[in-house]
Amino acid sequence: MKKLLILSILFSTVFFSCADEPEPEPEVIRAYCYFYHFIPTLGSVIWEVDDSEVPDEKLYASQFLGSIQLETATEEIAFTVKHAGTKEVLISQLFQLEQDKYYTIVAYGSEDDPSLLIREIDTSEPQSEQVKFQVLHSAPLQNSIDVYMGGSTPDKKDVSDLAYLSLTDHFEVKDYDARAAIIVSAHSEEYNQDSVLITSIYNEEIVSRASYFSVLAPSTYEPLSDLTLWMYILPLE
Repeated sequence: MKKLLILSILFSTVFFSCADEPEPEPEVIRAYCYFYHFIPTLGSVIWEVDDSEVPDEKLYASQFLGSIQLETATEEIAFTVKHAGTKEVLISQLFQLEQDKYYTIVAYGSEDDPSLLIREIDTSEPQSEQVKFQVLHSAPLQNSIDVYMGGSTPDKKDVSDLAYLSLTDHFEVKDYDARAAIIVSAHSEEYNQDSVLITSIYNEEIVSRASYFSVLAPSTYEPLSDLTLWMYILPLE
């Protein structure tokens, strides 16, 4: 049985007695995973890591960080997503984790045809006055998209023709461009105002030299709800 700890558990206070020299603790090998659920029609899901069920159902669009204890520096781990109501297994996948690495794990697609995306997170720090992004297209009723940052001219198009269920590589943009405006549109060779899906301006919450995981998806688990560009901060070295 694999032991998975939610991040808050990792920081429990530990007290040592001064009377005796404590026994040395065995080295614990861990990998770290950020979990997300973006399957429309499902308000929540149940996650399992090997045979260990994650406590509590996880809501649509929520993020949680789990620490997975490994037996060796690299180990193949089974990730399973279950229907919160019926407990039916929706999808399960094996993936090899490495010690001290961070991973993004996303359940997405549809209830009838779910997918599981697992990718290592690039934790290198962005350059000065830059912000790092990674964008996932998880809007089931939308064809491929473009993403502009800082304006609508061709040089501001940072993502082009991103298909549904596709994930970009990590990329960097000027922090002032990301703060000024983020525009998501249906794909077109040239910018078309009529194709704009989301415009977000004055994004003062974006922090310089930070890393963000962004997901285009419905604002609720109802597939017809308005689109949202969900934004989650990622770890850096």
